[in-house]
Amino acid sequence: MTRNRKLLLPIGALLAVVALAAVVMMVRASADDLLHQSARLLADATNGHAVLSFEFDAPEKSGSGTVEVWGQKEAGPNGEPAFRLEILEASAERAEAVGITAVSDGIQVWIYHPDKNTVYEGTIAELKERMKEGHGEELTGHDLPDYNEEEMPQTPEEAVDKLLQYFTAERVGAVDINGMAANQLRLVPIPEQMPDEFRVNGGLFDIWLRVDDTAPLGVEFSGAAVGSGKIIASELELDQAFDPTLFTFTIEEGVEVVQLADLEPPSLSLEEAAAVADFDLLTPDYLPAAARLAGINEVRGAVVQRYSLADGASFTIAQGAAGAASTPDGADGTPVTVRGLEGALYQDDDGTRTLLTWSDGLVTFWIGGDLTAETAIEIANSLN
Repeated sequence: MTRNRKLLLPIGALLAVVALAAVVMMVRASADDLLHQSARLLADATNGHAVLSFEFDAPEKSGSGTVEVWGQKEAGPNGEPAFRLEILEASAERAEAVGITAVSDGIQVWIYHPDKNTVYEGTIAELKERMKEGHGEELTGHDLPDYNEEEMPQTPEEAVDKLLQYFTAERVGAVDINGMAANQLRLVPIPEQMPDEFRVNGGLFDIWLRVDDTAPLGVEFSGAAVGSGKIIASELELDQAFDPTLFTFTIEEGVEVVQLADLEPPSLSLEEAAAVADFDLLTPDYLPAAARLAGINEVRGAVVQRYSLADGASFTIAQGAAGAASTPDGADGTPVTVRGLEGALYQDDDGTRTLLTWSDGLVTFWIGGDLTAETAIEIANSLN
């Protein structure tokens, strides 16, 4: 009997460990499953409305605010989404942002600044282009991060699976979010999967999903050396009937109208351009006799120096990461050697307009405009 009891003790301990491991796996699977359900819910919703409060605190910048947003899928003639966003509250340093309203019917877009008494008007395509050129803060009141649409997940499942490559999801418990019952999930970074800068700074995410339908009610980033941030919903509705006039905008008399297509990239000084570049900014020692510097801009991550020439002609010198500028569609460049490196030269039929491009492996360069090939190459070789 004693011997049997001795045998049962380790067997019982083993079963307890197995049971505990099973519970842990169930909790993790449940958290993963809730994330997939929430992503699918948002993907299947035809429209939505929310009031969101946000706050962030970083070493160099902090702030808070409240926005109200509406969205409608397949509102445009070709299934384009429509939206409306209104800034209801903002911290003192951004007080002028209160009242900014952005509206789109799926094709056209209007951004109204009551503080400026100005409406920016154009198409969604023009808005995306202006945002890439660095107009984010001017148009929206906040400087927005860059993103690559081609790298965005194409399905909700893909989005969650990509997230879980970098984080372990844990179910923490149940909480109340503005009167709505929510499940709290915690995303814990997987150290070996994280980029070095994230691993050094640390931090984790908490996500709150509404118990009734797994709709996301908020997210918080905390515990990091770089700061913290939180977004919480006080209202959240999905698949509700909306007044279609929400997605149109009437411009009142006396309001200044600025076309998005007419906006120029924000101008920088040479010192400012050098400060924002992730590389050593080069400038030309040689320029055509009539060339005058017209401005310096940051466009899609590239620094662009714009020069004017006589009779309205012009050219640019651009430096940036690969993909920041493009080469002519359907054209084959002529191989050339530039600064001891292999490059490509594109010209029009009469040889008066040229695009010269090359890369040193880290930075890609473009010189293009009303130039001959010889002049473009001479400018390129003079860069230092």
